Amino acid sequence: MASKTNISNLNEWLEENTDLSTTRTSGDSPAVKLDREFINRSERYEVRDLIIELYDDCNLAYSDENFKKTLKKIMDFNKGKKTKRVDYLSHLKKGKNCKDK
Repeated sequence: MASKTNISNLNEWLEENTDLSTTRTSGDSPAVKLDREFINRSERYEVRDLIIELYDDCNLAYSDENFKKTLKKIMDFNKGKKTKRVDYLSHLKKGKNCKDK
């Protein structure tokens, strides 16, 4: 499980390096955590939660360089299409030694 420090570092990195929204779109209140079927790539908290899940499942290091690579893969995957969380995770986990849920 991600430590508070790792989550804080990821939040800080996303804030400094992206223009992702920090507010939820209508229909997202109250907050629903980690059980959304689809990911909204324009919302920071959804991208953050996806990255945390990936890094925890694959035991990846929380680092600026990894954040940059992962964010690019998230943004490039099925660009312009509504995409399910499980499809993102499947794509991002390819070639990595990750645990399945």
